[in-house]
Amino acid sequence: MFEELFGRQYAQPQGVLGHVAGWRMVRQHRPENWWTVAVLDARVEDSILELGFGPGFALQQLSRTVRRGFIAGVDVSPTMVTAASRRNARAVQRGLVQLQCADVVDLPFDDARFDKAFSIHSIYFWPDPLRALQEVWRVLRPGGLLALTVLPRERWALGPVGSADCRPYSGDELIGLLAACNFGELRILVDANNVSAESNYTVLGRKLLGCAAE
Repeated sequence: MFEELFGRQYAQPQGVLGHVAGWRMVRQHRPENWWTVAVLDARVEDSILELGFGPGFALQQLSRTVRRGFIAGVDVSPTMVTAASRRNARAVQRGLVQLQCADVVDLPFDDARFDKAFSIHSIYFWPDPLRALQEVWRVLRPGGLLALTVLPRERWALGPVGSADCRPYSGDELIGLLAACNFGELRILVDANNVSAESNYTVLGRKLLGCAAE
């Protein structure tokens, strides 16, 4: 029963259990955080958005490269905003990193603000993924990259998969969602050098020139 209660914290961490969940996220998901940062191939002046940043580990790594750009993050959990703000305190004070409590379906940014956007183990918890991806499309610049890192549905443990609060996706399902939102250059990137890290699995798409989100 405790594990079931604790598991719910991954969707929207709250309070003491939420902070513990954040600590576990850092410990458990370090490989896919490093993997995703590498996939993004960040440049020193990039503008990058993370969707559902949790404890802020990936943002911390990116801030070591994106020294003259801008890194933003949104998360629906005030608890995670607090935790990530502490982890990234210096970068936040410098204005390099900006963290907000917001929903991905209503991003508080202007059109074409970012070069790249990404999420790690976040899309499972989006109630309206199409609307969310349309918002991401809106805030990306033409040619901008979106990276969705997940544990694909076929790799989840045996037994009932998903719940009302958590829906896993196959790579093909995510490709379909991105295509429906007019992302192009769609592909799946898998870490062949570390097969034990099953979540080193990223679905990529770009905001193509001349396309408009439906």
